[in-house]
Amino acid sequence: MRHRQLRRALALLAAAQLTMVLAACTGGQGTAGPTGGTPSSTPSGGSGGSGGTSGAGGTTLAPGVSPLGAKWDKSRLTAFDPYLESLRGTTTFTELVWCDVEKAQGQRNWRQIDDLATVAQQHGISLDIKIRVGACWATGGQAQHVRGVRNKTESAMPTDLGQYRSFVRDVVDRYKAMGVHTYAVENEVNSASFWSGTPEQLTALTEAAASEIRSADPTAKVADAGMSSTSYGYGIADQLLSQGKADAAVQAWNTYYANRIGTRGEQIPQVGSADQLRTVLASDQGRRNLAYLAVATSLAQRGVTDIRQVHFYEPWRAAPLLTGYLAAHTPAGHPIEAWEVGSFWKNADGTEQVRTDDMTRTVSLLLASGIRRVIWLPLATSADNSGSGTGQEVRYGLLDPDGTIRPAGVTMRDLVTASRGARVLPVERGALRGVAFTSGSRSTLVLWSTGGDQQVSVGPGATAGPSGAAAAPVSSGTVTVGSSPVIVTTRKPLASVLAS
Repeated sequence: MRHRQLRRALALLAAAQLTMVLAACTGGQGTAGPTGGTPSSTPSGGSGGSGGTSGAGGTTLAPGVSPLGAKWDKSRLTAFDPYLESLRGTTTFTELVWCDVEKAQGQRNWRQIDDLATVAQQHGISLDIKIRVGACWATGGQAQHVRGVRNKTESAMPTDLGQYRSFVRDVVDRYKAMGVHTYAVENEVNSASFWSGTPEQLTALTEAAASEIRSADPTAKVADAGMSSTSYGYGIADQLLSQGKADAAVQAWNTYYANRIGTRGEQIPQVGSADQLRTVLASDQGRRNLAYLAVATSLAQRGVTDIRQVHFYEPWRAAPLLTGYLAAHTPAGHPIEAWEVGSFWKNADGTEQVRTDDMTRTVSLLLASGIRRVIWLPLATSADNSGSGTGQEVRYGLLDPDGTIRPAGVTMRDLVTASRGARVLPVERGALRGVAFTSGSRSTLVLWSTGGDQQVSVGPGATAGPSGAAAAPVSSGTVTVGSSPVIVTTRKPLASVLAS
């Protein structure tokens, strides 16, 4: 009974935070801060796959481990190799599709995943695997949705669950020896182009996979399918409408989808009224999104999954809306990891500095909220942006296609260095927002202001600089923090820095 009361209290708190976030978005400050700085208001409170512990003072990572990472393409390792060396201690992921590995029954080819796992080990990067079924002989049918240059397809329910169990066990037996101990079951199932089954079938599939994963590797962790970034705006709006907060729901929808409106027709329109919003939520896609979000919550509540996997490509201002929703719909203590985080920009017209600042704020807000792992996608796009329907770089990479490090890549590399083995703490003091990484006597802070320039005392020997640039010594002992992120490294006690 006490646990149910606690979850209800957390849900009420998260709902209040959503309202405060929306007020901040329109209150003239230009940004909203993290959803909270206490364990009860953050999305997750237990130890996750990032190799750390948590408590009232934030999350402490294991030595050498960073909560960050990037999704990279093995086909261009020659170009990426130098940068990957700077990502030691981070995490990446790959998809392993049964129908790709075993195109003909009984004939398996593991080479592609083997090679990637080997490269990850060589660079000291942890590899997570998303196990997907695909569509082939194992599902008794042909794919209905073929997409991209790699001809990816949706997954269907296997015709023989026993064969599926055997395959999953073989996957885990093979890759646990190569350092893989975290697996997700399917991917973005709220989209028909990724999953042709029903919510009930997905639940049964996840239960079967989770059982085999844990049996084959008792140390392994199981993540859910990871709903698409676009699904969460539906969940946020639905939650607010159910609470009678119609105006807040409309505002939240338009804030969350600010960079998406107009890209998917009637699925993501500009919403002008609660009635219009209800119509969108009641659409086929709306009902599907809400149904699969509920499945993710149920799997976490019943302990089928160990990790709630999140995808987020929306504006950084929408991050507190996401984390507030997650706090209300994830059991207290259940780790949340953001395996796919990026910046979707429909016209790809943001300047290098603007997109670097966007990445910096997004990553900082997610980590500050208690999310245990943030993997940026992509590390780099292809030279012709073949993954984009418009031919533009709508999802921003940390590197140029040839491996040249962009300013965003400089910042990510610096944050990886600062976060290895560190204690991760939210920053929400007065007008200051951001995240802090403390290790020994040194702290690195990512800071920006929501209320005009702020003077921050950082003490002697500190360095500071804008996101995307090399830090420089602070001769005055004081740093001016404005609306753009500043990265500060200091040996002054963190409490003293923030008190200033």
